[in-house]
Amino acid sequence: MSRFAKAGLLALLWLLTTVAAAENMLMGRIPMRAEIVLEYVKTSVEEHGYSVAHIQLCDGGMADFGYKSDFYRVVFFGKVDEVRKISERYPELVSYVPLKIAVIAEKDETLLAVLNPRALSPFYADEEVQIQLDRWHSDLISILDDIRRATGKRLAAG
Repeated sequence: MSRFAKAGLLALLWLLTTVAAAENMLMGRIPMRAEIVLEYVKTSVEEHGYSVAHIQLCDGGMADFGYKSDFYRVVFFGKVDEVRKISERYPELVSYVPLKIAVIAEKDETLLAVLNPRALSPFYADEEVQIQLDRWHSDLISILDDIRRATGKRLAAG
């Protein structure tokens, strides 16, 4: 195999790996300060029937690893009965509930990132788990879309 063919094959494999890794995350970039976006996140989460359980400040911990961010929060949220049911029936899913959205400042923008629940699908054959993962995926997509729309309206209004 020629050197160029090998390089092309490696580039293709790298691209496919990058795409596969990206499918495991749901992300959005908002051209607005993180403190403001965090309020939109909390509102959208609650409008989707979830309760915000905790907001973790991660700035200091990330700085210890050399990551510089002015603002890094993780919003933990869930539906109490749903979290209890999942925890009782599927204890191996406990580390994934409540759901979490990272809110990270990057210059004048805010990055929102959350684990795509469908990334867990291959590990669970149970239909009830599959339905729950799909429901979470749908809700998370809707939450991110709502935040984009709401912040977009605010930006357009100037």
